[in-house]
Amino acid sequence: MSSDDRLSIAIRIATAAGDLAKNLRRQPGKLQAEAKGRLDFVTQADLASEALIRSLIAEAFPKDGVLGEEDGLDRDTDGFWIVDPIDGTTNYLRGMPNWAVSIAYFDGAALTHGVIHAPDLGITAAAELGKPALLNGGEVDLTAAEPAAAPIVTLGYSERTALQDYLTRISRLTEAGIEHRRQGAATLEFIGILAGWVDAYHEESLNIWDAAAGIVLIKAAKGRVAHRPICDFLQTPSEILAENGHLQGLETLLTGPADRS
Repeated sequence: MSSDDRLSIAIRIATAAGDLAKNLRRQPGKLQAEAKGRLDFVTQADLASEALIRSLIAEAFPKDGVLGEEDGLDRDTDGFWIVDPIDGTTNYLRGMPNWAVSIAYFDGAALTHGVIHAPDLGITAAAELGKPALLNGGEVDLTAAEPAAAPIVTLGYSERTALQDYLTRISRLTEAGIEHRRQGAATLEFIGILAGWVDAYHEESLNIWDAAAGIVLIKAAKGRVAHRPICDFLQTPSEILAENGHLQGLETLLTGPADRS
């Protein structure tokens, strides 16, 4: 099976999972949200979407493992898929459009394929390393865009980190003349960079399943991503900064030293 097949199948799987989640949201009694943390939820749609993704991957790639947000890593293999069945569960629960299915492939050494599918927005981003990033089928080259007159940076936040650090970053951005936004879903922050809505995205502590596909996409679009070495990131959350490259000094403004790749 070619790498192109791997990407096209991942797109189909993400689309099927997104359709399932949309259908389940039309049946509120089946969502049965449970709190994983004070500001973190899981629904029956998360579980059903991940189960569908796992079954479709097993059918298409029987030798591959799957690392999912809800059920962890199912087998010890060199190559495995990294899955977030619904990123932005709170947005999804409240009927907001800013949620997405995220699927990426790790070949044992690097992240090589990534798909983010946002069903309510009608957006699918897909990429394979070494080839152009695609946004709804069109190629994205972040180096070709002109710098924005009104720069915007999106910020993520979780209770794993100090609220004051998050507020300090807002203050620094404001003092530098840069607007900020928060969408509540890392996948949509990556799409925002690809679509040209924003210039960068920063989060102090992000899980690998929230970031894996986005990392592939930003790299393929010739943007820049800073994070911990991938083998470490697979084990514990990492600080991450993704950007289109048009804002100078942003890493110094937002984050401490990090590996840039």
